[in-house]
Parts: sequence; C-alpha cells; structure tokens
Amino acid sequence: MPQLLLADSMTPVIVWMMLMVAAFPAAMLLASPQAVHRPGQLVMAVVDVLRCHLEAREQARREAAAAVRFADQVRASAVRADEAVRYRQELWRESGQHAGDTWLTWQAAEQDVVRARAAAAFTAPWSARTPTEYAERERFLHRTVRDAVQRGDLPTTALAAALAGRGGWDPRLHPVEQELVLLRAVAEHRQRCHQQATVVERAAWHDIRTAVTDRDRMRAEAAAAVHRAARQRLRPVREHWTIPALRLTWGHQLAVR
Repeated sequence: MPQLLLADSMTPVIVWMMLMVAAFPAAMLLASPQAVHRPGQLVMAVVDVLRCHLEAREQARREAAAAVRFADQVRASAVRADEAVRYRQELWRESGQHAGDTWLTWQAAEQDVVRARAAAAFTAPWSARTPTEYAERERFLHRTVRDAVQRGDLPTTALAAALAGRGGWDPRLHPVEQELVLLRAVAEHRQRCHQQATVVERAAWHDIRTAVTDRDRMRAEAAAAVHRAARQRLRPVREHWTIPALRLTWGHQLAVR
C-alpha cells in the first residue's frame, strides 16, 4: 500500500516539473513585470516555491502512509477481537454444558439419598457389637469411601477424614447407616460442584459481554481509521506555485533585496 501511494504521488510531481520548465518564461512575466530585469531572483523564487510544493507532497505522502498503517493495525486488532468473542462463546457453551451435567448428577445423588433413607427405615441394622464386628464396619467404611473418591463422587480429602474418623464419618455405625452417610456426602459434594460450575458459567458470560464490547469498539475504530486513511490519501495538496504565490514570493524577494 505505501508503494502505491508513493507511485501515485510522484507521477504527477514529475509531470508538473516538466510543465514548469516548459512554462518558465511565461511564469516569469506573469509573476512580475520586473522579472525580465531580475531573472536570477525570480528563478530563486520559483525554486523556493517548487521546493515548498515538493516538501508538502512528501509530507502528505508520509501522513497518508502512516494513516494506512494505522488503519491496518486497528483492522488487525478488530479481527483479533472478533476471534476473542468466538473463543469466549465456546468457553461459555462448554461451561454451560458442564453446569447442566453437574446439576443432573447432583439431582441423581439426591434421589439416591431418598431411596437409601427409605430403605434404611425398613432395615434392622442390628448385629452383635463385638471387636470383630467393629473392625469389619471400619474396613467397610474405608473401602466404600475410597471407592467413592476413585469414582469422583467425593473429594480426596474425604478419605483422609474417614480414616481419621472426622467430618461425620463414624466407623462404629452399621453398614446400612454408613451407606446413607456416604450418599449424603456424595450429594453435598455434587451440589458444591454444581455451584462452582454455575459460578464459572456466569464468569464466562461476563467475559463474553466484555469481549463483545471490545469487539464493537475495535470495529468502530477500524472503520473510522479506514475512512481517515482514504480521506488522507484523497486530500489535495496545497499548491505553492500558483501565479499569486509567485507574485507574493517575488514581492518578498524584492522587499528583502
């Protein structure tokens, strides 16, 4: 793009320089009747005007190229912002799916608790309270908690608590009662997992809204930058070698000298 701007700006300059050389005698007479008496000074004035014109064109070319580069950068940022929105949307869909799955597993765990409570009401968890029986109950508790942790139904901290007899784990309970305690712990764990998944889903939705706001802002900035670049490129360069300019420059030369 800058090469095209350079080519577009230099071509008319070369043409105008050739026309100036061809029309130089007429320009001297039109600029001032005294030009024929002081051609050297008029030549210097014309050179100054030409130099100013070339500097103005070069400045316009640099500004146009800078505007194009800035527009390209902002447009690239807008593309990245759009990609960020799609990425955030995908994360939100995944988090929503995960929140739905955790809700289903939580409800299933709650149903297991209801069924286990109903079954325990019709079961007579009685057995001889001997050291062997208590040792067997303790092994049953440790085994069932370990299996639940391996399935992901309980956190890893539950096994350490069960081994130490803390956190509601009582190895003296009958296996039917231990099963009910286990299912309640699983339901509570699943509820916490669902709550955490819901928090993640809300955060993902907030990230989407933020990303959409940033994307819309970058799109607007990109459109404005492209418009400014086009206007900068098409903006006409102020001509410094018009006849009034030559006369003014010539008059200044006479006043100084």
